[in-house]
Amino acid sequence: MTAVSVIVHGCSMSQAEAEMIMGLLKEAGFSLTLPDQAEVAIILTCGVKGHAEHTCLKTGKELAKMGKKVIMAGCLPAICPEKLEATGCVAMVSPNAIPGIVDVVKRVVAGKRGIHLLTNEKTVRLQLPRVRLRSVIAIVPISEGCKGACSYCCVRIARGELYSYPPELIVEEVARGVKEGCKEVWLTSQDSGAYICNGVRLPQLIKRIVNLEGDFMVRIGMMNPNHAAEILDELVEVYGSQKVYKFIHLPVQSGNNEILKAMNRQYTRELFLEIVDELRGNYPSLTLSTDVIAGFPGESEEQFYDTVSLLREAEPDIVNVSMFTPRPHTPAAKLPNKVPGWEIKRRSRILSSVSSDLSFKRNLKWVGWRGDALVTEIARKVGVVARNYAYKHIIVRENLTLGERIKVKLEEAKVGYLFGSICM
Repeated sequence: MTAVSVIVHGCSMSQAEAEMIMGLLKEAGFSLTLPDQAEVAIILTCGVKGHAEHTCLKTGKELAKMGKKVIMAGCLPAICPEKLEATGCVAMVSPNAIPGIVDVVKRVVAGKRGIHLLTNEKTVRLQLPRVRLRSVIAIVPISEGCKGACSYCCVRIARGELYSYPPELIVEEVARGVKEGCKEVWLTSQDSGAYICNGVRLPQLIKRIVNLEGDFMVRIGMMNPNHAAEILDELVEVYGSQKVYKFIHLPVQSGNNEILKAMNRQYTRELFLEIVDELRGNYPSLTLSTDVIAGFPGESEEQFYDTVSLLREAEPDIVNVSMFTPRPHTPAAKLPNKVPGWEIKRRSRILSSVSSDLSFKRNLKWVGWRGDALVTEIARKVGVVARNYAYKHIIVRENLTLGERIKVKLEEAKVGYLFGSICM
């Protein structure tokens, strides 16, 4: 029995694809194991940032040097195949080619090299077998690709245009996860707000999902502000369901309208704030996650501080700060007036500092809160991670069962998480 290791980098979509790959391999009789014990290593790559790409390439080179037969899957085979070749990998598999992974592994084990299984043909992969990365979390893709053309983003090269999955198949996949014991459902895509299939948009899809029987919570995936604005009234309504976490990932990227235009983001600072005000007006405890980029080409000091002021006005609970790095085949890579690297790092440090202050401030308001939480994963150091209705990251220093619902008291605020204890 050939031993295979699957290593995941990147977003929840990449994690879902890793689960599908492991499911297919297990069904075909392969043994799943750790990298150092495997003959074949499959790396689910991420190309959204330069750092992510570098990490994937480094992992591939290290495993190839250890004598592993490395297969590169995920986004990078479509973005920079020439760089993957240099790692010593023996095969590349694009996201839409995942159903053919078993045949690729068999050919690799037989000694074949230079295999390129790359296709842009879209397929619905919801029915594929799964080996879940987290036993109580069902990661359910609702679409792939996007309708946007952000000037800095190369993911569209790998994922293509928006392709939304039929709502009935998504509901079936959620039902399968719940039947298998999942207590938390991640609806994932490149832009969940853009979802539309047979006239069904995201709010209608969520209504169908929450009407399913079972004890589970739904985390709505990332959506861009322009698409969130199109469905805002209905979105506010579905957030009222007790099965929907009061959490939204709404990336803004910049607080300056000129930079947003250069990024081709299709919305304004003002629209982002309107969406936040509407959601927080209805759900004051809503957890807001956003993304910002430091040092986009041409960004002046004044424009940078527009982003700082936006964060202070919106007060997001979570901010993912990225330093601009030119990505292959993107318009932004060709823009003049590059911000010096040292200046990008300085701006990134400022954004990170502001974000940490806001995270702590928001979390501090939760100290003393008592209520229900769902145990979803094992904590890195001790105890477990639980989530309350606002998807707050709560560490409980006790060994509890995954999927268990507990009564918790929040006792201490940190940047990015809270400590809690079991209470009656």
